[in-house]
Amino acid sequence: MGQAKVSKDRREGKHLTQKERIQIEALLNAGVLPKEIAVLLGRSRRTVERERRRGEVEHRRSDWGTETVYNADRGQDVHDLCATAKGPQMKIDRNREMEEFICKRIAGKKESPAVIAVELKKRGEEWSVCAKTIYNYIEQGEIAGITNDDLWEKTLRAKGKRRKVKVCKKHPRRNSIEKRPESVEDREEFGHWEIDLIAGPQGGSKAALLTLVERKTRMTIIRKLPDKTQGSVIRAINGIERKFGAVRFRKIFKTITSDNGSEFLDVEGLEGSCLSKKKRVDMYYAHAYASCERGTNENTNRIVRRFVAKGTNIARVTRERIRWIENWINTYPRKIIDFDTAEERFKQEIAA
Repeated sequence: MGQAKVSKDRREGKHLTQKERIQIEALLNAGVLPKEIAVLLGRSRRTVERERRRGEVEHRRSDWGTETVYNADRGQDVHDLCATAKGPQMKIDRNREMEEFICKRIAGKKESPAVIAVELKKRGEEWSVCAKTIYNYIEQGEIAGITNDDLWEKTLRAKGKRRKVKVCKKHPRRNSIEKRPESVEDREEFGHWEIDLIAGPQGGSKAALLTLVERKTRMTIIRKLPDKTQGSVIRAINGIERKFGAVRFRKIFKTITSDNGSEFLDVEGLEGSCLSKKKRVDMYYAHAYASCERGTNENTNRIVRRFVAKGTNIARVTRERIRWIENWINTYPRKIIDFDTAEERFKQEIAA
């Protein structure tokens, strides 16, 4: 039973602490055997035996005789001396300004370690660390005030759960995603968008957010809707068309891919221009319960949820706040586009 407990609770790869050394000294003085101490501390028997030898000192008894005993302070001093030969000091220990910089970027600007690593590299060799190193610093508690809970993306990572497969009722639709041009899939051509709605809490306000994301540049458009009806969606698209103009809109919006929500089923209303008699865009519909076919839009919605959490009454979110969120997303350096911003890529495509 003792061996089983040691195997289960053993802390491999961790050095003994000062507290554990004091415990070892007290237990050895009480006559407890090393293998029993190992079980109590959740350590290997050999670890305790090596520590005993490391901390041995000559102790003089009251009768002026001597004996060899274990001393916790001696063991700690030997450990500290050996630790000086571990290797170079961590960069963050030599540069505490780096710690403050990382803390401000994560806590204040909500940036990821990958984005911060790119910014640090621009500051010179003494500041250059990779994203994995920043993750390690946070894991080890080297950055004061920052924990894994502050890394929004990391908190979302969880074990997958099995879901029941639902059967979708067929509805009349014009174009399946299977008919969408192959050029859309490789993201080499500009002008192909994905559309979705972010809803508020059930039983609450009917207000929702309409999100549009361009597949190549990741440019994002967010509009607040009073409800999730087809009419509200079409009015929002009409507003975007009026902003760009009919001719420019057709160049920027070549296709839009949506899910099978009822709010997107008025194909004629979505494809028909409000400024001319010409068709303004081609609509395509993903397969039922296949959100991966609109992955760009789904990932963008997750970013929006950083600022508009689930359960938020969207009716109370101001349009100024929505514009701020939209601007934050479009001016945030994205690893997937070589740490350019969506706004920069979008302007390049418009100017081309």
